[in-house]
Amino acid sequence: MLTEQQKTFCVLRFEKCESVITVQRDFRRKFNIEPPTAQSIRRWHKIFQETGCLCKGKSSGRPRTSDENVEQIRESFVRSPQKSVRQASRELAIPLTTALHDGDMQKRIEFCTFVLEKSEEVEQFFYRIIFNDEATFHLNGKKENVRTIFL
Repeated sequence: MLTEQQKTFCVLRFEKCESVITVQRDFRRKFNIEPPTAQSIRRWHKIFQETGCLCKGKSSGRPRTSDENVEQIRESFVRSPQKSVRQASRELAIPLTTALHDGDMQKRIEFCTFVLEKSEEVEQFFYRIIFNDEATFHLNGKKENVRTIFL
């Protein structure tokens, strides 16, 4: 069974060169194992284009937050600014998750392309990244503390 890293490699290489044979040759050279079938590579690429994700059974993103929910959240924090997000989520019966926006899929693809290019340049690149999913999202759309650290 292939790792997510290997599937991602196939999808990003196919996006770049549009040749299954080239992807398979590069895969064999990089991972020193038999490459996936042409059908698998094309399927993964299609799934990634449609959903922005290679994860099995997962959706392409979170549901959009309605204007009504945004207003409820705003009022909740105006009344009690020190309240935790988890507490507000419980009180309002609104999931703790946030929504993806229109440009997010393109940003994902750009990041994946960047990572693929770096992985070819720097040995052990994937072992030198620390991903931190901690972030603060404001009602005005501003994001804080969104960082990826490269060692």
